[in-house]
Amino acid sequence: MSKSYLIDTTNCVGCRACQTACKQWKDMPGEQTVLNPTTRNFQNPTTLSSKTLTVVQFHELEDDKAPGGLRTVFAKRQCMHCEEPACASACPVTAIHKTGEGAVAYDASKCIGCRYCMWACPWGVPMAEWDSLAPKISKCDMCHERFQFEAPAEFNGQALSAEDAKQLAAMNSLPACVKTCPAGALKFGEREELLKEAKERIRQSPGKYVDHVYGEHEAGGTNVLYLASVPFTKLGFPEVGTEPYPKYSKVALGAVPPAVIGVGAVLGGAYALQKRKAEVAKEALAAKPAAAAAEAHDHHPHFERLDKKLWTPANLLLAALMAFGGVSFLARFALGLGGATHLSDTYAWGLWIVFDLVWIAVAAGAFATAGLIYVAQRKDLYSIGRSAVLMGLLSYSFVTVTLLADLGLPWHFYQLGLQAPEHSAMFEVSWCVGLYVTILLLEFLPVPFERWGLAKAAETWRKYAPVYVVGALSVFVYLLSRKVIWSALALVVFGFLAWTFRQPKGKKPEPIMLAIAAVTFSTMHQSSLGSLMLLMPDKLNHLWWSPVIPVLFFLSSIAAGLGLVILVEMWIAKAWNRTLRVKQLAAMGQVTFWALLVYLVARFADVAVRGELAGVGANPKGALFLVEVVVGGLLPLALLSQKSLREKPGVLGLAAFLTTGGIVLNRMSVVLFAMTLKGPMPQIAAASYSPSVFEWGISVGLIAATIFLFGLGARLMPVLPAEEKSH
Repeated sequence: MSKSYLIDTTNCVGCRACQTACKQWKDMPGEQTVLNPTTRNFQNPTTLSSKTLTVVQFHELEDDKAPGGLRTVFAKRQCMHCEEPACASACPVTAIHKTGEGAVAYDASKCIGCRYCMWACPWGVPMAEWDSLAPKISKCDMCHERFQFEAPAEFNGQALSAEDAKQLAAMNSLPACVKTCPAGALKFGEREELLKEAKERIRQSPGKYVDHVYGEHEAGGTNVLYLASVPFTKLGFPEVGTEPYPKYSKVALGAVPPAVIGVGAVLGGAYALQKRKAEVAKEALAAKPAAAAAEAHDHHPHFERLDKKLWTPANLLLAALMAFGGVSFLARFALGLGGATHLSDTYAWGLWIVFDLVWIAVAAGAFATAGLIYVAQRKDLYSIGRSAVLMGLLSYSFVTVTLLADLGLPWHFYQLGLQAPEHSAMFEVSWCVGLYVTILLLEFLPVPFERWGLAKAAETWRKYAPVYVVGALSVFVYLLSRKVIWSALALVVFGFLAWTFRQPKGKKPEPIMLAIAAVTFSTMHQSSLGSLMLLMPDKLNHLWWSPVIPVLFFLSSIAAGLGLVILVEMWIAKAWNRTLRVKQLAAMGQVTFWALLVYLVARFADVAVRGELAGVGANPKGALFLVEVVVGGLLPLALLSQKSLREKPGVLGLAAFLTTGGIVLNRMSVVLFAMTLKGPMPQIAAASYSPSVFEWGISVGLIAATIFLFGLGARLMPVLPAEEKSH
């Protein structure tokens, strides 16, 4: 049985005693309030905030029978305490959690300050302490600490009888707002009993109430139930459907453990098949010495360091931008999240989350290239591999820096290792991205080993890198499932692959297990970034929101990543006056074509099946959708469709730019452009958002650092293929 409120708005007189009692019990500070011209009434404060956990909302409704033709209806607004709360489902560290009594409570000692709960809640309830250097979340917790009230042995100097003690305990076990209400508008008790009472009131007074108990079915049911004399839409209550918001995220996150094992097994089988085909082709070439020599030359190029001056005007500019980024990063912690950004209870996420979603998508070229070269045995693309992995390593490393700046309480990061949320996409992404960074590092380590002749380190890497892969994937499966059976199965599958594909000593190692891990981890976190949005069907336009958005995010990342790899290779050739490897880039363009085609087919099929495609013209975001899929999808698809076009550098570069740009626009739309945010409860005062100078400073500084460090790495280590002597 769950504890619940029954709020009868027909009895509320707007005295706001509940607001005062809440503030007093929770020791909340007062707020500077002003009359809001948009509401034209005396409601104050206008919305919930970190200083106000409940607010009485005023509604002036037309009524010919009322004096002046207007009737005032009051409604107490607070956390709805959902039966299946989206905020608790979102939280990666169980800081927000459902108690046994039915309350949705908050534990600040666990919170990392990601603010995902604020975006997940359909009613806009969780609020952040933006004026604090350590901003915590604030929300009503049903005064659940009062539930266990024990009556004292004496009261006013007199011993209490058992009956008096029981009565006193019952009176003081109520939430502060309920205990204070003088008009009988609030009642507290067991949910099923209050539902029966609410329906009985409607039955006995059909002219007094609308036949609807708000909260009985909304979002799967809530522990705050409302009665009203007018439809709830007139009181500003949102229509949130009857399905619990975590419904789809449960399915998506529940599929991760078997998906990890399945994807790894498929990749291992594909590698074994392609390896055998490559060996047969090699045997056929052996009979043709000239062809075999040309093949070996193309597929196994030598690598060299870039012989260029470091401190060029361009690099000096990058250094200045990096310095500004560093200052902005320091300002973020000196001024606090609220002081350094323009984030608010409406826009709890902003530029940095857009930046992360975009950067992770376009950095997918690292795993896509590794999969092509090693799993698919596309050795003709080998010369691109090192630069793709270095760019991926830098990109993902700096994504973690952005996350550090964006978290309100980053020093609680260790809670990600202690807590076990049931189905939090943020938890999955955090662990998956963190482990993938280590895989990228292991993939790149042979390059510095080669540069500085670290033979023993290289041998250690050869022996133990597969062991680390097996352990990392097995631990990840356990963290997502919390079931030993799934973890043991992962250990068996990946252990078998590592043993089967073990590299004999003395032979040049092929890091197939690292490639399998890279593709597997990336498949999981690229899709789970889409799972973040499954809790926001009320906010994200349905041309973008979809039950299959995790699949769409994964498919689109492949196209975006390959497009960026092509652009990076062209930038390398242009900036450093190197030979443009048109043959390899055209081959990469062909793979990009198929990746983009699969994504676009899935994208159009999704919106068509859900009935959204037919209404694109009437959709307020329809033009944005058309720009994304036509300019960033169909047009580059046409440019990449023919070999003759792909072999023209200008056409290939334009196609890669449009492909990557289309996916970038998709991610920006998902977080900002296609979102409709109403602000904190009662969602009548949404704020606007534009990034602050410090938000831009950190973002631009990290991009500059990535470009600068890539160039530095190419100068220090053999990252780029050796140029022909005649060049």
